[in-house]
Parts: sequence; C-alpha cells; structure tokens
Amino acid sequence: MICLFRRMSIAALVALALIGSCGQVGAQAGGNQAEPVKITTADGMDLHGTFYASAKPKAPAVIILHALGDSAVGKQKYTALAEALQPNYSVLLFDFRGHGKSKEIGSPEKFWAIDANRTGIKGGGPKKVSLEHSEFVKDKYYPVLVNDIAAAKAYLDRRNDSGECNTGSTILIGAETGATLGAIWLNSQWNLTRMVANPNGPMFPPQPSPSPEGKDVVACVWLSPASKLGPSAVKLSTTLDMAVRVNGTATVLMYGDKDESGKTLALALTRALTGKEKDDPKYKYVQAYAVEGNTKLVGISLLQKSLGTDKAISEYLGVVVEKRGNEWAKRDFRTSMYMWRAGGGGNLVPAKDPRIDMNNLLFDRYDQFIGR
Repeated sequence: MICLFRRMSIAALVALALIGSCGQVGAQAGGNQAEPVKITTADGMDLHGTFYASAKPKAPAVIILHALGDSAVGKQKYTALAEALQPNYSVLLFDFRGHGKSKEIGSPEKFWAIDANRTGIKGGGPKKVSLEHSEFVKDKYYPVLVNDIAAAKAYLDRRNDSGECNTGSTILIGAETGATLGAIWLNSQWNLTRMVANPNGPMFPPQPSPSPEGKDVVACVWLSPASKLGPSAVKLSTTLDMAVRVNGTATVLMYGDKDESGKTLALALTRALTGKEKDDPKYKYVQAYAVEGNTKLVGISLLQKSLGTDKAISEYLGVVVEKRGNEWAKRDFRTSMYMWRAGGGGNLVPAKDPRIDMNNLLFDRYDQFIGR
C-alpha cells in the first residue's frame, strides 16, 4: 500500500512536470560541448571532471557523485545522464580522489602535511605523488572524500558568478556510497553559514547570514544509497535529518523493484524523515521510488536505458526546480568568509579563510556531520 502510494505520488509529479515545464521541453537539446576540468581540493589533490554547461542561461547546477570503487569521467551511464540533463541544467561530474582520472596529488607537500592523509592512506609520505582508492584505510579515510564534494561545489560557485550555472539551485545525484558521501556533505551545509556585512555599518564586524548554505540545495536524487562507508555504519536518517525532516529538502530514494534490501532501506528512511507528518506539504517531494523492470540492479546501473530512470529523474527535477528553485545571485565565494556552527549549536568556527585558500573551505574530516 505504501509502495503504491509512493508510485502514484511520483506519477502525479510527472503529470505536473508535463504541464508546468512546457517551456523547458522546447529548450535546446544539449548545451555546449562537455568541458574537461581540473579542481584542486583544500589539501592539494587534483580532481578531474567534466562540466556540461547548459544552453539555458544560469541553469540550476547538478553535481553527480559516483560510488566508491567506481569512476564517472568518461563512463557511459554517467555521461548519458549528464547529457540528458544538460538542456535544462549545468552538470558537473568528477572522479573522487584515488579513482579514475583523479589520482595525481597536485601539491604533495600540502597534501602530506594533513594528519588525516598520513594516517588514512597506506604507504603515505612526501615522495608519494599519486593515490589509489585501494590504499585507503577505509574505516578512517572515506569521510575525508567529502572535501572533494566541497571543492566541486566551490568550483561551481565560481562558475555561477560567470553566469554559467545557478548554485542557488544546486541538485545532488549520488549512487550508493557516493550518495552517502553526498548526504554527509549536505548535512555539513546546513551547519555552514556565510559572513555578511553588518547592517549597523562597516565599522562593525561581519555577522553570520541567517540563511545556512544548505538552503541552496533544492533537490537530492539518491540511487541505492549505502548505509555504510567501508566497515563503518552511517545512520542516514540522522545524517539527513536537518536537511529533509527539519527543512523538507526534496529527496527521492530510488531502488530496483526487485531489490528487497534497497526497498526496505528506502521506505524506512522515507518514514523516518517524514514521520507522522508525511502528508505535510513540506514533504511533498520526499519520495521512495521503485524503478520498474523486474530488476535487482543498484546504483548507477539503474540508469540502464531500458528502465527509463533518467527520464523519471528529469521529470522529478523539473517539478521541484519549478516549485522550489532559487533565483540566481552572485556568490563571491573567493572573497567570502564562512563559519561552521560547531555541533549544530551557536558557536562559530572558521570554515574558510581567504588569506589561506581563496578557492576552498578549510580542510575538514567531516566526522561531525555523520549520523551514527
């Protein structure tokens, strides 16, 4: 009964998309050509990715996160999804550190000065200039990869200011452990605030914005999210609590219709995040969605063309962005100061110092944003 309700709800969203986004249907099929990009992280790792700029001005920004052990750059299922979204969205996909094309340490001296890198990577040291994900000490190191998502978002913020995307309407699409890392990053965003000018005048110190950075994420699509990173459990209901249960971030949890464990997790997580108030309009776009096709496929494999998952994603996002999208605004990330609200409370801790690194937040282990 619950499964049927959820599927009918998605069908209703699809109908709304066809009615409400007719202006998007006629958009140019495909924007500019795919552009190879390099993104340097806070700790000096060089990430390689591909940016698909939409032909649509200031289009919402999509970040695609691959599963650990996989890679995204040049992989057909990832590139096909990016190309399918490109008419209406500017899309960034990249390889996490130690994966695919992202194996070069751009600044070894900076990288190995970080304690988490020395202790979390087997055989680490100043002479080592490349990484393999098989070298990670999995129970320690995986959360560090959230720095890669932070660097990707900061990169998109810079492209936002040139009008190539709108990071005020950011969308996350993650597969398996990529979705889990995305959930941790999203939780961190709800505890991140930008410092803005004091309304009392320039003689007074800047003050934190009343609007957390998490408000810029308007939708999440999780393909078979994982409840573990390596051997370590991640309680997704706690990790996503602030974003989804408290603030109603649009979230769809996708699983193959014959994937019983995926179904159990998706339905339980949806119930935990909506609770007894599941009919509250705040949760209108929080859904568990079974990909039909008599399939046990998981993660990015759910994008098999015959299943039509990419179309379902496009239609869902079309509705959500129309109803929940934010207007474009300049980000000024390079010159702005950001602060963490430590422990989710009122104490502010520096998250960025433009004097140290204009392009990134300060390095963080992100452990504090993992639900246990």
